[in-house]
Amino acid sequence: MTGSGDFERCRRLIAESNDIVAVVDADATVTYVNAAVRRVLGYAPADLIGDAGTAYVHPDDRDTLTDALETVRTEPDTSRRVDCRLQRADGSWRWIEAALQNRIDDDVIDGILVTGRDITERKERESELVTTKRRMELALEGANLGIWDWDMRTDEVSRDELLTEMLGYTQAEMGDRMRGWERVVHPEDRKRHDEALAAHISDRTPYYWCDHRLKTKSGDWKWVRTIGTVVERAADGTPTRAVGIHQDIDDRKRAELALEEERDMFKEGPAVVFKWEDAAGWPIEYVSENVEEVLGYTPEELRSRDSRYIDIVHEDDRARVVREANDLDSEAVDSITLNPYRVITASGDVRWVKEYTRAVENENETTHLLGYLVDITERKRRERELQQFKAAVERSAHAIYITDAEGRIEYVNPAFERITGYGAEAAVGATPRILKSGEYDDEFYEEFWETIRSGEQWEAEMIDERADDERIVLNQTVAPITDDDGGVRKFVAVARDITERKDRERKLREREQKYRSLFEDTRDALMVFDRDGYLDCNERALELFGVDSVEEFREYTPWALSPPRQPNGRGSKAAALEHVETAFEEGEAFFEWTHQRSDGTEFPSEVKLSRFEYEGQPVLHALVRDVTARKEYERRLEEQRDNLDVLNRVLRHDIRNDLQVITGYVEMLADECDDAATDAHFETVQETADHAIGLTRVAREMADVMLSTGEASRPVDLRAVLRNELDEVRSTYSRAVVSTETSIPRTTVEANDMLTSVFRNLLKNAIQHNDAETPKVNLSVTERDATVVVRVADNGPGIPEAQRETIFGKGEKGLDSQGTGIGLYLVDTLVEGYGGAVDVEDSDAGGAAFVVELPKAE
Repeated sequence: MTGSGDFERCRRLIAESNDIVAVVDADATVTYVNAAVRRVLGYAPADLIGDAGTAYVHPDDRDTLTDALETVRTEPDTSRRVDCRLQRADGSWRWIEAALQNRIDDDVIDGILVTGRDITERKERESELVTTKRRMELALEGANLGIWDWDMRTDEVSRDELLTEMLGYTQAEMGDRMRGWERVVHPEDRKRHDEALAAHISDRTPYYWCDHRLKTKSGDWKWVRTIGTVVERAADGTPTRAVGIHQDIDDRKRAELALEEERDMFKEGPAVVFKWEDAAGWPIEYVSENVEEVLGYTPEELRSRDSRYIDIVHEDDRARVVREANDLDSEAVDSITLNPYRVITASGDVRWVKEYTRAVENENETTHLLGYLVDITERKRRERELQQFKAAVERSAHAIYITDAEGRIEYVNPAFERITGYGAEAAVGATPRILKSGEYDDEFYEEFWETIRSGEQWEAEMIDERADDERIVLNQTVAPITDDDGGVRKFVAVARDITERKDRERKLREREQKYRSLFEDTRDALMVFDRDGYLDCNERALELFGVDSVEEFREYTPWALSPPRQPNGRGSKAAALEHVETAFEEGEAFFEWTHQRSDGTEFPSEVKLSRFEYEGQPVLHALVRDVTARKEYERRLEEQRDNLDVLNRVLRHDIRNDLQVITGYVEMLADECDDAATDAHFETVQETADHAIGLTRVAREMADVMLSTGEASRPVDLRAVLRNELDEVRSTYSRAVVSTETSIPRTTVEANDMLTSVFRNLLKNAIQHNDAETPKVNLSVTERDATVVVRVADNGPGIPEAQRETIFGKGEKGLDSQGTGIGLYLVDTLVEGYGGAVDVEDSDAGGAAFVVELPKAE
């Protein structure tokens, strides 16, 4: 569509509009008006062009319109809407709703755009309504009535002040929704109220009428009569609007109920008629013959001059009865109805009575009192039971709520709020759907309603949702409350919060599953038993003992799966019972045991018994580990130790003795032979023999270490050990220079007798593996807070960096390492056993320096 086409379309829309469209300039002169002005006001558009628009405005409205035009003119971004009367061509007036917009800067409009709609009929209706409303307010105020208007489409309700003041609320407190009204209806009256309203809405009654109680702001209940009717319906008949009144009938209703109660009193039993003197204690002038049937007294006994009515009133109630009677008498009322009180029967029993009395006057003076008593003892008993029941419900730890037959909640106890988070104010009037969690489908709820509506009780565990959206698990029991004819009147529900219990059960199942997995998957045999025998076992236990099933295993006792006697000679049954009792008393027991399989074969085991609770009773958990392989390994180790001990003895005696014989003969030959050419050979043999003797000594010491069962360390005098080893190496290697860089401190270290081997090997290695012409060895000692460091340095070839990690045989499988020899392996083994450390580094002389750090003795 072209631009000119758009313009033509807009022009035609404005020209044919039912609303007046006009443009006025800054002085309110009409510069344009569409054809609608002829239909609305009877003027031809040309007649108005050039006239002042305000000239046609009603004098009472002219200032309003003028102010609006001025505002729109001076504030370009604003708009105004005003209602004003304009004069028609025939002189009559029409109400126009005018919308003003500033379009002065618009090149096309160039003025203030005015859009006017004829609202005359609406204004007339409003005027009629105002008049009618005022008349109605006067009538309602005189009759103590309040009116309401309910928009049934939006659920908005308009109430007058008389209605809200009747209950003590403000308009804001009541709100503008029907639910604000529903929440103040007494729970016992809500069903009757809703049924009456539903009957009228469905067009089954000509109007809605209901007497019911409403809760006042002070918390009291006021009887109100509600009358209303649907005044508007949609095309399909759906009601869209209802109006009505509320009438305060509290005084009249309570009088009716009192009269009804009085009639009910007669239904409870025969009334005893009394005539009393209006004097202290109320002497009895007359009493009906049935008094003997009700209270056990004869009429003659009570009519005696010495008998007063106050004397048969219970002593705890006398003061109250007198006070209430005097208070009512002072108010000059014609009739007296006292609160129930107790009387004493002729037999001494206590009965509750309700008294209705009126004053009998003669010449404006009370001559006597005439009244009757009704025995309400049974009713009081029922009331007391009801109060006890209510107290029990209020104090119950379980959530209890009562609904009407349609499921609307009428009562909740305090526990309901604590468990669900919904207080009485939020819950009453709602349905249990407020707890709905979405866990259950429609079929579930259909079955639920079918069960309870049929008069049966329903019970289930349900996942519900609290007011704070937290999920809870409730064990709910819902039961119907029926009338004498069996019809369901209400439902009562008791909900026990089992959330924590279900959580514990879930965790217990998880633990049981985890335990069962461990129980079955472990490589050890596991059993559970008590003093009477086995309760359970895992698959490994069945395999280990050669039993086919858990049921068959339960037929055994712990001692039945053992040989008659243990290796120590003690009877298996007595020993087993002793271990069992120890575990029950102390919580656990650990011991070695010889078991016997079902085929008679035996095997050694380690057994650990642990006490725990199972189904509320103490039982034992047994872990049985087959140690056959370990025992065989220990046997082989013991055999190797024996062989090593034999080797040690050979080293200690036979080989060493033979080497010493060789050394002796070499010395004899050297003395007898004067040939200088052979002296060098004798010296070589002598040194080699001495070296072999040294090796046997180191091997012997190594054997001692390997055969040792873990000799405890003790304080050893480090100074004495070092001095002895220095003296020995100096005497043995005279060609070497052995010196000490520092004085040796007097201190003790944690070690044992083998400490001498550590420093003997280090000092000898420093000389024997030294390629210098004159071997030099320097020893220094540094004392620290908790340790002592001994450094043995030489001027030999040193040890390459790449070999330092393996020089002590570290990381190797045995003694076949790339180290310097068996001596260094022994050094490392001993020092680590003392809790110390040994390392190697470069010496200042270019050789190697061995650093030994030992812990000080405490």
